[in-house]
Amino acid sequence: MTIIAEKDRPTIRDLLARELVEDVELLMFTRGRSGLLASGGQDGHSSEETRELLEVLVGLSDRLHLTTRDVDAEPTAATLYNVTAVPTVIVRRRATATEVPEAAPDGWTSEAGPLGANVRFLGLPSGYEFSTLVADVVDISKRRTDLSAEALAAVRAIETPVDIKVFVTPTCPYCPRAARVAHQLAMENPLILADVIEANEFQELSERYGVQSVPKTVINGRVEFVGSLPEAKALEALNRAVSHNG
Repeated sequence: MTIIAEKDRPTIRDLLARELVEDVELLMFTRGRSGLLASGGQDGHSSEETRELLEVLVGLSDRLHLTTRDVDAEPTAATLYNVTAVPTVIVRRRATATEVPEAAPDGWTSEAGPLGANVRFLGLPSGYEFSTLVADVVDISKRRTDLSAEALAAVRAIETPVDIKVFVTPTCPYCPRAARVAHQLAMENPLILADVIEANEFQELSERYGVQSVPKTVINGRVEFVGSLPEAKALEALNRAVSHNG
């Protein structure tokens, strides 16, 4: 069972206490033992481990909150957030009363908007990817990323939807950088959906996108590269993918 080691918890607790500014929600989609996910969906094998990991993490800070949705019991939730694989974990700011539309069921919103629903993990964010999760939480809490001014201007100028998939494994030391770049791009533009996918857990997806080594990034199903590129090169790949949309 994957869990945060007791010896590491004080360090993580101190980091969260020092760095978090606004409350952050970890919105986890899982499923029961019966029923089927939407056509084309698939199950990973780590739902229980993922839930346990997140429960321990949110227990380390009053500013962290865990919400779970069962896609069998609440299929509209999966539709709202375009969830086709479980476990999926969305990292976003926690809604305030003034930000949640009255018509949204149980505090949900289908818009990325100021809350965000486009920074996601598919599978268990363990090993090296746990650092990605914690760093994402900090950025979202502070509403800031460390992208350069040039990258920020380019990313915020994008006006068409972009889908980024980054395939990773927990033991890959180069994967967090690729994952973080994708997630930070998504944090800066709600039109960008960034999925960090545990390649071994979702083998069907890995085969579909020809993953033979990680990290592998696929943008809009057209532009892809292997390895962790410098920000400027990653931005070039993003621009190529966007230019192909038309």
